[in-house]
Amino acid sequence: MKILHFISSPAAGGAETYVRDLSIQMRRKGHDVHVVFLQSAEESGRDLEFEKLFLESLSAESISYSFVGKAARRKPWLGGLRLRSEAKTFRPDIIHCHLYYALLFSFFLFKLPVVYTHHSFKLGLPKFFYLLFDFKVSEYIAICTACKALLQGGSRRITQINNAVSRDRIITQAVVVNPAVCDVTCLFVGSLREPKNLPLLLTAFGELKCPNVRLLIAGEGPEKAELQRLADSLGITGRLTFLGNVSNIGEVLAKSDVFLMSSAWEGLPISLIEATLTGLPVVVTNVGGCAEVVHQCANGFVVDDLTVGSYAAALKKMVEDAELRAFFSRNALSFSSVYEIDEAVEQHLELYQRVRNL
Repeated sequence: MKILHFISSPAAGGAETYVRDLSIQMRRKGHDVHVVFLQSAEESGRDLEFEKLFLESLSAESISYSFVGKAARRKPWLGGLRLRSEAKTFRPDIIHCHLYYALLFSFFLFKLPVVYTHHSFKLGLPKFFYLLFDFKVSEYIAICTACKALLQGGSRRITQINNAVSRDRIITQAVVVNPAVCDVTCLFVGSLREPKNLPLLLTAFGELKCPNVRLLIAGEGPEKAELQRLADSLGITGRLTFLGNVSNIGEVLAKSDVFLMSSAWEGLPISLIEATLTGLPVVVTNVGGCAEVVHQCANGFVVDDLTVGSYAAALKKMVEDAELRAFFSRNALSFSSVYEIDEAVEQHLELYQRVRNL
């Protein structure tokens, strides 16, 4: 098949990473793949070096790509015309949209099946827009059970295909009990933005009076300066390191002991799946599909309420009990294979064939 994916930008985001992994695996299975980006890293204020590596990884697999341009956000007809031009050149069998802007643009296409994956636990647009999208979308894809429930109510079929990760960039690292080592490295991976609720994480970390526990934050975003000020006020700067964007996330995960998320809302985080496949114990909040991963893999704690006290209690129990971390790590490695990319690719390809035959 000839498959066109439409995503926001070649940036360090979970949805973007997932689309890249899907595209590469689909190409390796013999399908032609083209990726359309809404905007470039420069237009969106993201890391230029990360974009360079992202695009190189596509080119290395003979995956073509193009950009619509930021102006299409304000003038959707420009995006629609550009997408129609891309479709005329590439001649895809399927259009797979990964953001609602792409769905708006897809109304300029005719006689091409359109699939839409919703990557968040929030709709992003009023519900009536999705009733309108039913006229264009052949089938919706939900990335977790919670997201499937969110999309219910329309006339189109919703298929759940859980987010997944390629093992190509995962370094499996079983946590072992070593009485001689008491240092614990906690890691957060994600954007420094409101949905990730990092003030909760930092404040809870500040409750720990353990000099041997340190926190690494990998990612970029507009809240970095504010988070640095909060860290100063909490007196944790000596135990906290902002890594910025990292291209070797597999190595960073493998050198960590605990993975942390404190999100206020989520879909099914790619970073959580990466950490689980690595073999890390986790502490997450009960939002989106986070609890689904932990319940499937039995590899950590789910904090049900977004309070500093609850999160700090779970974090304290995790970092102080090496035997417990090792138990969670073994579970992660034993039960996480359901989140590997190969199965997700097969489910996508089956769905594509089905909607082509409608």
